[in-house]
Amino acid sequence: MRRGRNDEYEQDYEELIGGFVEDEDIGGFREDFSERAAAAHHTRQVQAKKTKKKRRKRGWLVALIVVLALVAGGVLFWKIWVRAPHTGGYISDGNTEDAVAPANLSAGRKPGCYTFLIAGKDKAAGLTDTVLVGMLDTKNHTLRFVSIPRDTAVNISWAPKKVNQYYAAAENNGKDGVEALLSGVEKLLGYRVDSYAIFDVEVFVELVDTMGGVYFDVPIDMNYDDPLQELWIHVNKGYQLLNGYDTMCVFRYRSTYPDGDIGRINVQHDLLMSICSQMLSLGNIPNIGKLVDLYEREVITNLSKGNVMYYVQEFLKLSDENIVFDTVPANYGGSKNGLSYVFIHKDEWLDYINTYLNPYTEDITDENVDIIYETSDGSVAATSGTINGNDRW
Repeated sequence: MRRGRNDEYEQDYEELIGGFVEDEDIGGFREDFSERAAAAHHTRQVQAKKTKKKRRKRGWLVALIVVLALVAGGVLFWKIWVRAPHTGGYISDGNTEDAVAPANLSAGRKPGCYTFLIAGKDKAAGLTDTVLVGMLDTKNHTLRFVSIPRDTAVNISWAPKKVNQYYAAAENNGKDGVEALLSGVEKLLGYRVDSYAIFDVEVFVELVDTMGGVYFDVPIDMNYDDPLQELWIHVNKGYQLLNGYDTMCVFRYRSTYPDGDIGRINVQHDLLMSICSQMLSLGNIPNIGKLVDLYEREVITNLSKGNVMYYVQEFLKLSDENIVFDTVPANYGGSKNGLSYVFIHKDEWLDYINTYLNPYTEDITDENVDIIYETSDGSVAATSGTINGNDRW
């Protein structure tokens, strides 16, 4: 069999390697070696390096293929798992006290717009003293929240006629508190929101602690104790890093604001804006998974984990200036039968809805809502034409 050139060099190396054998007497290599032996040794080294380089290249190629496969699989998994929320809302007829059936399921939707309701319950009675509605526009990358004050007058048959009564009253009577609240807010908006999140305000403790705290300029000294709700608020005025409990205290405090609940709402907006801004920072991206787990564990919602991650994905595309917090236009100092009420300015509110909150291509009108409002002579009326339980305030 004919030997290859490499085989010949291999034999040369084996026969002549003696020229490179160490000699302990000399303290180095013997000098009796030939150029042929040196050439054979050099060729062996070169071939060994080429073989290693080929193996190294092949190893990198395999690693690259594996990485690309994992990335492609991850992207595919993300696209399958992360899903936009179902736009299951509809435009309402706004005329009944109970939950209403869809009046117009064929109304066109604006692309990329998702509506939601967020409500925070107190610990003592389950009253939803914090109610926000809003819309995320993923096409224009805007997010808008609107607070509905707890004393907002709503068209219910019992007293007091306040928006914070829906959930607790239904639960106390063995009914579905979530559906009651959704239906009640529907009458104010003129449409059913796509998704909702209802939680105990104590969730702020774990939320903010998971974020590592939130920097906030507390506007006043806050001192208030309520043993019934196991609430002890003692937070000093000034810019500081709030832990979870103190953040919850600032969010709930309303004792000494000169404008009452509206003062609390304004501070809540500033606090929520700080939380949003710090959530958008790169430092909090590693905590997203923990926050989503917290949401899934502690919040009553119709959103899947994949839906929540979709919202997170779109939220991270926003800038601070495109996140807005407002309060429903209204008379915040109204009263009826000795109780304080917030009476919505109906026409301003409908204009606001159609400008910022309406996900449909057709306008919301008086016919779609059931709002109690003040007339020019100071009396109250309802867009539906009837005030339920008229004398019960």
